[in-house]
Amino acid sequence: MHFLRRSILALSVALLAMSTGLFSQASGESLQPGDRVEIVLKAGRTVVGNLIRDGATLIELRVGSGKVRIYKINIKTINGRSPFADAAQQPTGPVAEVTPEEVFIPGGEYQMGDSRGKDCPIHKVQIDSFYIDKYELTNAEYRVYLDQTGKQKPKYWDNTKYNGDDQPVVGVSWDEASDYCRWAGKRLPTEAEWEIAARGRDGTLFPWGDVKSIVATNTRESKEGRPLPVGSFAAGASSFELHDMSGNVWEWCYDWYDKEYYGDSAYSNPRGPDSGKEKVIRGGGWNISIVDMAFRKHVKPSERYSSLGFRCARKQ
Repeated sequence: MHFLRRSILALSVALLAMSTGLFSQASGESLQPGDRVEIVLKAGRTVVGNLIRDGATLIELRVGSGKVRIYKINIKTINGRSPFADAAQQPTGPVAEVTPEEVFIPGGEYQMGDSRGKDCPIHKVQIDSFYIDKYELTNAEYRVYLDQTGKQKPKYWDNTKYNGDDQPVVGVSWDEASDYCRWAGKRLPTEAEWEIAARGRDGTLFPWGDVKSIVATNTRESKEGRPLPVGSFAAGASSFELHDMSGNVWEWCYDWYDKEYYGDSAYSNPRGPDSGKEKVIRGGGWNISIVDMAFRKHVKPSERYSSLGFRCARKQ
């Protein structure tokens, strides 16, 4: 009988501990980096990953080999609880936040262009401070946008050569890239911002210096034959610590293209011509030979190439 009473007491203590744990979880102990998180989106899809950062309006997870950022306004539950259970009131829409994937570019006067280029004469511009994504946008990040908005998939979305989570998203038009940036509370970088971020304060021809280096970037010389996971070439980082500005994939810029624009560019925060037929893309890609960071290329905004992606920017 004494043994039975002790067993019943032990079972009661265990049940109490379990119920206390459940109550504590239901009360919403703060999540810690590395915790397993299950997110149910309002769109119906479930995203499971490990916590990187839990902000007031945005949560960031590591999913597989990639990272995803989800605005809480688009989330139904996080581990079974409302994303705003502990907040005084729910925000009315996405709020842009600085994340580890953004890099701050200080405002000031910079030199652009190169004397060897026919459409990029050397000139100086003055820009305001801004933030730009440290890496090209990945498929994992773009997938969250698709799930939450129901937008059209990129052209090569189901092609295993291009759809790895940590590869840059490709096959998106200028409008599609611009729409993503707008949804994220950002925008495409202007051509001036892009070139300044790539060349750094010293205005070097390549992110790493003035001499070509086939080991610092993914281009035709690399013979990889596809876009590589973002950040694969640490030696190719710019002085601002931006990755893949050279090679991997071309990147959309905000501006319309005009071959004469560099010769008559606005000095303060240039944004390109008011209209045009083609948009500027920069940086080079995996399927062409290396180009310097003053090189200007232009394509129709409707194009959706396998070597064309983007990154976003925003004002300070």
